[in-house]
Amino acid sequence: MIAVIADDLTGAAELGGIALSYGLSVEITTEIAGISLPVGVDLLVVAADTRSKPLDDALADMMQITRQIIGLRPEFIFKKVDSVLRGYVADEIMAQLRVLGYERALLVPANPDLGRTIEEGIYYIQGKPIAESGFSQDPEFPARSSDVLRLVGAKGTVSVKKHTQSLPEKGIVIGEAALASDLDDWAKVPHEETLLAGASGFFKALLRRSGFFRNESLQNHDQPGSNKLFVCGSAFASSNENVKRVFQSGGPVSYMPASLMSYPEREDELEIWTTEISNLIAEHGTAVIAIQPGLKGSANAVQLRKIMSDVVKQVFKSVSINELIIEGGSTASSVLNQLSITVLRPVYEYSTGVIRTKVSGFENLYVTLKPGSYNWPAQVWALSGAEEQN
Repeated sequence: MIAVIADDLTGAAELGGIALSYGLSVEITTEIAGISLPVGVDLLVVAADTRSKPLDDALADMMQITRQIIGLRPEFIFKKVDSVLRGYVADEIMAQLRVLGYERALLVPANPDLGRTIEEGIYYIQGKPIAESGFSQDPEFPARSSDVLRLVGAKGTVSVKKHTQSLPEKGIVIGEAALASDLDDWAKVPHEETLLAGASGFFKALLRRSGFFRNESLQNHDQPGSNKLFVCGSAFASSNENVKRVFQSGGPVSYMPASLMSYPEREDELEIWTTEISNLIAEHGTAVIAIQPGLKGSANAVQLRKIMSDVVKQVFKSVSINELIIEGGSTASSVLNQLSITVLRPVYEYSTGVIRTKVSGFENLYVTLKPGSYNWPAQVWALSGAEEQN
């Protein structure tokens, strides 16, 4: 069994989808108390959601999960981090090293297949320094520098190396990668007494190194259910534009009311919004909920996620939902927590990072998860009512 500890839910789902396409059976859990090894599972992914927590809570959870995973005696442990290094990357890795008793971690966050590369210590997005990209506007972890050491929050012994260079015995080693083949070279580093960490590209390379091969025919894809709810929690411009186009074409979009953005405790306004969303689903079979760009309120990011998850819970009480499609890892964690959903089993990988899962304990519910910065696959976004534009 391989164990993955992910710092957010969409990252956990992304690796689950990859493993599914490589022929592994996968379970994703959000429950961090009493983690156990499910029967017949090749890959266990724990979605810690530490990226959305205060630092002290994040470190405590990461250490607790790591201790529990050690007890399961996995073949190896992989720490999934955000490919653009949002979150408490260095702090969490150092905490895990203390629990594991290791002195070195190999961190390879770049993903050249997605145009995310690290060269000469600088992080690039499609050839542009990351501080000049949309990631500089992230509401919680903005990329204010393109220097990878500053991005990772380097503390203690952290170095940046090419795969052709010798590695230090101690500290966090950040592996540069400009080509996909660089990831395969990093996967050759012996992982005994070394914590492996990084993004999906490095994880794929490790699976190949372990003798697994990608096979698309291994996946089964049932037709989407009748009632669909999109929860768009990303602040990225491309996502906002997608929702705006559906809205302007008369599609089933419901934006969060401005009153709730300033007064999150207004239960009457939440009830009105719930009714609007439920009516859209009854009429169209689909509803898309989002935060309207440019609309300001006093609520912070955590409060906005709470409002989103509250309204989803109320909608579930009002109408039957067969397909829940969520954008953004922190939003997804908040929503699933409100619905008391703790176990997901990936069943289909639409595209890189966009994963459809079956919900344990819910007979007719599928949850599709997508990182906020990834593009929507056309076959998924078409379910939002986007085809009505044509």
